Formats: sequence, structure tokens, C-alpha cells
Amino acid sequence: MSELKLAAETREGVGSSVAGRLRRQGKVPAVLYGEFEKPFHIALDEHDLSLGLRGHYSIVNLTIDGKSYRCIVRDVQYHPVTGRIIHVDFMGIKANQAVEMEVPIEFEGKPAGVKSGGIFDEIKHVVNILVMPRNIPDVIRVNVDNLEIGDALRLKDLQNENYEILGDPEDVICRVEAPRGIEEAEEEVAEEEETEPEVISKGKEKEEEE
Repeated sequence: MSELKLAAETREGVGSSVAGRLRRQGKVPAVLYGEFEKPFHIALDEHDLSLGLRGHYSIVNLTIDGKSYRCIVRDVQYHPVTGRIIHVDFMGIKANQAVEMEVPIEFEGKPAGVKSGGIFDEIKHVVNILVMPRNIPDVIRVNVDNLEIGDALRLKDLQNENYEILGDPEDVICRVEAPRGIEEAEEEVAEEEETEPEVISKGKEKEEEE
């Protein structure tokens, strides 16, 4: 578990005009909420924030006017055209209180099925977990070396004693599919097998009529 250290300052006022002025100054408006008397309306250096959010950091150690707060990033808003960060929501955490958060999945290795010509399909890239702050992982690494063609990994395969995986346990996170040509051939064989009993059945009906 790693921590991202960021410095912030309280900002006077809220609203689009205040936010616009801060952005012109190279700052990003943000809010820190949690079990406080009231949320902290803050501003952070855009450059430092952008660099920090590029890495996989579980916890943010946020210093506001000289006082430190441990928190997690709950939401990041980006400009639809420029891609610049325009607002961030932080949520304060306590050492003895579990939090629900989103953690990235990182697939490691090369599936055996891919070596045989299969196609590896990454379906989920993040997963929601319920975890104590001391056990928050920066990333959940999943080894896929043993996956053969037709195999899949599901959310239930990620369960760990340090955290609880949230969501439908049967949801697929990745799988190895057969090459398109093989899939089409198998479908054709299946269709032929389905129609064959029908032909035999019609033949029997004629014999009975005679």
C-alpha cells in the first residue's frame, strides 16, 4: 500500500466563477468530505495533482493548511475536450473503518490458450472492494498463465482474506476465446447435429404412414 502526498489550501467561496478563477491560476478545485463537521472546500496545484493521479496510489495523505488528513479519491472530473482535471472529490477515512473503493486489475503472464492460438479478452479493468484502510491494495494482480481456450476467471476467483470483492461472484473478468475460424466451424457442426435427428424423425413418420 502506497500513499500519495499532496498539499492543498482552503478556498474562499464556491461556484463556477470561483472555480474558473482557480483553474486560470493553475489550481484545481476540490472537496474533502467524511465524518467532519463540514466538508473542506480546497484547491490543489494542477501539475502536482495530475502527476500524482497517474500512479496507482491507494491512499492520499492530504495536507490542508498544515494539518494532515488520510483519504481516498472518490471521484475525478475531467474536461470533455482538453482532458484536464477540473474537480476532485476526496473522502476521509479512519484506520478502524472499512471503505468501499475501486481498485484496478492488472493481468500478469500469457495464457496457455493464447499460445495455442486463442484470444485473450480482458473484460474488467477495475473491481469494487470493501477493505480496511491498512489492507487497501494499489492494484489487484491476476495471473492468467494457466488459462486454456474456453477458460474464464470470475469475480469469485479474486476473493482474498484482506478484502471483500463486491458484485456478482459469477461476473467474468477475463477469458480465453477460440479463434474465430474454430468458433464458426464448431457452430456449423452443432447446427448439423441439431438438424440430423429431425431428418430421421421424418423418415420414421413416412414408414408409419405406409
